[in-house]
Amino acid sequence: MVIGCCRVLIFVRLIAFTLFVIWRIEHKNPDAMWLWVTSIAGEFWFGFSWLLDQLPKLNPINRVPDLAVLRRRFDHADGTSSLPGLDIFVTTADPIKEPILSTANSILSILAADYPVDRNTCYLSDDSGMLLTYEAMAEAAKFATLWVPFCRKHAIEPRGPESYFELKSHPYMGRAQEEFVNDRRRVRKEYDDFKARINGLEHDIKQRSDSYNAAAGVKDGEPRATWMADGSQWEGTWIEQSENHRKGDHAGIVLVSIIKS
Repeated sequence: MVIGCCRVLIFVRLIAFTLFVIWRIEHKNPDAMWLWVTSIAGEFWFGFSWLLDQLPKLNPINRVPDLAVLRRRFDHADGTSSLPGLDIFVTTADPIKEPILSTANSILSILAADYPVDRNTCYLSDDSGMLLTYEAMAEAAKFATLWVPFCRKHAIEPRGPESYFELKSHPYMGRAQEEFVNDRRRVRKEYDDFKARINGLEHDIKQRSDSYNAAAGVKDGEPRATWMADGSQWEGTWIEQSENHRKGDHAGIVLVSIIKS
């Protein structure tokens, strides 16, 4: 029905455009022929480009990957796979303005994709270089060890936990329905705890940093460092920014978390 209406609309527009061009050709402007020729050339060009854009819409093709064929082709008897490796990049500019929970959900969704674990790599780039992002990703890595197996076992969709738990109904697509209710209840509880930890990170980091700075005898007016949980100073952007610890002016940091589940 929708495709039929689209075809009719394209046909009507094509007729209208053709009649308009015929009218323009029959009504030349002798006083400004160069302008008339330029106008006609432009209308022909834009009409032609519009027509090329509409042609695929006349007979749209929907392609759906056949997972069974892909598995037969790329999965081996020993459990390994010859599928190509995926490198997925996620970027964020500010974990305060861009809610860090949303970023964590994006990472979890990528990690839970139906793809061989050893060929699915996710990279997160935080332009602000803030400790909040790192500690949130450390929490996400811990929760992923529970969330990813849950998604694979029960064919969960959508794979982002926030989107999934917001659904009012959960059509089951997995093969272990008798275990699903208990598994879901356990994962939901862990996710609520995970959210609470993520939402409390900003306060925890500030409180920890204040304690370390007080113990170090930092006086008013002196640079106040942001401290990691292991008692070392964060090399990136500090909460109270200072020289070499500002957004856009801090040490480059590469941290790797390896998750196997």
